[in-house]
Amino acid sequence: MRTAAGIAVLVGFTTIVHAQAGPRAVLDDFTTGHLALAPEPFALDLRERLALVPSDSVLAAQERFFREQQHRLSTVEAHGATQEEGLLLDLARFETAHQLERIALERRWTAAGRPMPVNGVHDLPDAADWYRLLVRRFTGYARTPQELIAFGEAEVERCHRAIERLHAQLGGAPGPAWITDKAEMLWRFARLDSTVRAHLAHLVGPVEVPPVAAMEWPGADAHTPPGIYLSRDDNAYGADVFQFNFHLGRFDARALDWIYLHESIPGHHLQWSLRQATAADDLRVHLLYPGNFEGWACYVEYAGKELGAYADPVQELGKWEWDLVRSVRVVLDAGIHGLGWSRAEAMAYWERHIPGRPDLAEREVTRVTHWAAQALSYKVGADAIQRLRDRLAEALGPRFDAARFHRTFLDLGMVPLPVAETHLTRTLSP
Repeated sequence: MRTAAGIAVLVGFTTIVHAQAGPRAVLDDFTTGHLALAPEPFALDLRERLALVPSDSVLAAQERFFREQQHRLSTVEAHGATQEEGLLLDLARFETAHQLERIALERRWTAAGRPMPVNGVHDLPDAADWYRLLVRRFTGYARTPQELIAFGEAEVERCHRAIERLHAQLGGAPGPAWITDKAEMLWRFARLDSTVRAHLAHLVGPVEVPPVAAMEWPGADAHTPPGIYLSRDDNAYGADVFQFNFHLGRFDARALDWIYLHESIPGHHLQWSLRQATAADDLRVHLLYPGNFEGWACYVEYAGKELGAYADPVQELGKWEWDLVRSVRVVLDAGIHGLGWSRAEAMAYWERHIPGRPDLAEREVTRVTHWAAQALSYKVGADAIQRLRDRLAEALGPRFDAARFHRTFLDLGMVPLPVAETHLTRTLSP
């Protein structure tokens, strides 16, 4: 943890460097200072996040640093900035505004005695302000609980319609299609990997994607999510991998295609492999905005047929069944953290839309309660990307190139979605 004295030295340094510095100098100073501060450890669990809040003296020093950065970013001569410098300046402005909002809330929380919530954000003093902060942190956007519930319920209905269509096509609702042979799992993932790579240029243009290995998630249990991606920098295996939950020695084949698309290609593995080309001193390497990377990985699941996935209607059904889970979680998140729903109310809402899965209900309601706003990043992020695509497609008409849109989005890096929206529009608009 940084000490207040150490941060004060850093703030004093930035104040005297380049009173009228250009874009590159401002960005270099911001990046150096931000890395030295490490102001906001990334934590999904709300109570863990709050436990990491430093002393008020450290928060005060952080505030001085970001106030100074706010002034410099507002006065920097940007007319000579390159396109990339303009993007990074907007990223720094977004991050600075977020950090100042966070610091103000954490100082008020500290003054109130650092109370720990039991049932989510709604237990906190300044609960509405905390939820607004976390929603913007995990999605990039300001959304009220009411707006999120309306969006989530519309998506729930959309998923129900897709599921009903597929049930009619299949002659009823099929039961689980368990794969119990791990070798078959690996073979099917490898086959899908080859298929998707053969079609990938249609979605994002020509791109070289390094190998990625499927493997069982070690130690997975009933509370473990269906899958996870780990780049070679984040694991001990020496390779990029995505892991699948093989708890009880089985995996539902209905989830195979969407998990591959989300965790591997064109989801997390593609996006993180492109990130590797970014210079180590680039601010984008050191900041994470879940609305971008979870939104992208959720968005590309809808493109499965373009990539040769969902050849079997059962696979497409699996995609929509999990989309329903994600959509229900949006409503639960806003209800629990924004409106103060009890666990019983959350479980009742779940049961109305996903009946007969008490094990999944327990896991997901607990996750949403502990990880405030995280579940929003998938659906809100995917919706933002789709809406931007629709707007640009309407503006460009026959000149719209979906592959160029997707590749430009990826090349911007994992920046907050409002920043990506501004620069994509500027780059691609007529």
